[in-house]
Amino acid sequence: MGHHGTGKGRGTGWLAAGLLLTAAWPVRAEYVLAPIRFWGDVTYESRLEDYASGEDQWENLLTVNLRGNSYVWQPWFLQVDGGLGLTFDHLQRENNGTSTGNIVTGDARMQLLPMSRFPFEARYRKSDSRVTGEAIGSVPYTNTRYGISQKYRSPQGSFVMQGTWDKNIQTMLGQQDDISDIYSFMAGKSFRHNRLKFDARREEARRRSASTNYRNDNLVLRHNFRPDGGFSMENMISYLELDDQVSAYANRTRQVQLTSNSFWRPANPKLTGNLGIRYFNSYRETGTAVTDADADSLNAYGGINYNVTPYLRVRGNLTGKTVRANGEQINVSTQTATVAYNPAFIPLGRFSYRWYTTASLTNRIEREFGGQHVGLTLGHNIQRALALRPREELSMQFSQSVTGDYDTVLQDRNRLSNSLSFTWRKGKGLGNAYMRLMASDSRTIGDSGPQEIYQLINFQFNGSYSFGPWSALTGNLTINSNRNVNPGSQYDGFGTTASGSLVYRHIRAFNVYRLQFYSDLRISNQLETPTDVFTQKQESAVWINRFDYVLGRLNLRLSLRMSEINRNRYNVLMFQARRYFGN
Repeated sequence: MGHHGTGKGRGTGWLAAGLLLTAAWPVRAEYVLAPIRFWGDVTYESRLEDYASGEDQWENLLTVNLRGNSYVWQPWFLQVDGGLGLTFDHLQRENNGTSTGNIVTGDARMQLLPMSRFPFEARYRKSDSRVTGEAIGSVPYTNTRYGISQKYRSPQGSFVMQGTWDKNIQTMLGQQDDISDIYSFMAGKSFRHNRLKFDARREEARRRSASTNYRNDNLVLRHNFRPDGGFSMENMISYLELDDQVSAYANRTRQVQLTSNSFWRPANPKLTGNLGIRYFNSYRETGTAVTDADADSLNAYGGINYNVTPYLRVRGNLTGKTVRANGEQINVSTQTATVAYNPAFIPLGRFSYRWYTTASLTNRIEREFGGQHVGLTLGHNIQRALALRPREELSMQFSQSVTGDYDTVLQDRNRLSNSLSFTWRKGKGLGNAYMRLMASDSRTIGDSGPQEIYQLINFQFNGSYSFGPWSALTGNLTINSNRNVNPGSQYDGFGTTASGSLVYRHIRAFNVYRLQFYSDLRISNQLETPTDVFTQKQESAVWINRFDYVLGRLNLRLSLRMSEINRNRYNVLMFQARRYFGN
């Protein structure tokens, strides 16, 4: 009875509101055509694509884009904007002849009550990779996206809410469509010293393979509490569910997580404290004959840091952990006290020198590996800076440390670490440069078992130089080589990678006003690998050279893009002329 009565009351209310609105509407209404703003461009583009391992092709596109925006009745009520693109495509392939076609692209957007506290938006967009240039080196495809969103904000602004839905359809010639739907919802509330925020998101995808479906649900609730500058708390609850199905493989995952972290800084600036707890549960089904895996863990920690002096620090930490997996439960708790002394540098001739030490004592309570652990670190470093000339400096630093880990149950470990670095800086006139070479070696020593070695060599350079008011050059280079030897490794060689970029800009090329030149070279190479598994070197290099010229509303562009990935070469020569029109 109550339910039907409520519906009747609501219907009467809507009817009364409609009658009042009709009575208030003027009998004679003058309709005025809203102003329409329009603009667009006419673009001609010619691309010559050269592939080392594929079919070369020459593509010409003539595109007309028309855009506009306006409103219905009043700007605060309904705003509309959109665009339509028509492209004539002429493609000539090296071996498969010539083909022509028309491409239609565009977008539209409607905003209802955009200036209110509850704006609504509907949108649509269709793009084609042949027009955007994203199809270079791949099969052409189109993307069709549309969606809606609704927002709400309370009069005081303390409560906000938003819901969206977006759909994407990717169509590729000769294949099934790739379809995805994304639903999202957000709500936030602020009151006193608290902030609450809830996020929900669902993604559903139907991939081109008819037997492949994907679904991802994610829920997150966050709470922040900050009554003053001395205390803060952050809490979070999250839920994740993933369902990824393939014809011969299924993966279903569910994860639940609860965390709480607090940070405390009293009036004494030398003392700080933190406290936290985390619960995590994971359930997974995998394989064709579906196997289950269920595990959860509970972690709690707390700590206090006290700075006795600017150089002497004392820390105390407590941790507790419970892990349950495969029908077994493991409980571990630790209590740790740490003292660290790190004084300032002292002059030693023309060098600066300091030493430091850290000592920690840990009590570990566990069924199988319970015991006591003592860690000691003693180290020192020395450095010197040389002023070569004004605004040019060369510095060097050497550091060395010895670490000893002694345990009543686990195996003892003693480690010796050395590091040497040279740094050069220069900043003068129109340019600046930075270069650093660093090498480090860390290895176990003594009779504590098989030796473990980790070595690293790193070189970095970056700089920029201005040739005058019109042109500049910037670049960077990084070379990294490392070697890791441990009892389980089969290879002990160095693995080396290199990456760098070089960019040159000239905003008045050949002394022609509004003629700009841009050159960008980017390289990323796997120079050496310590394993024999990957015999093919993974190389990636891209070099883009481009001229741009602007004459009123006419834009001209000539570019050459040369790229190489996995020893396959892709070269694209493009000319583009674009003429803008409209207001």
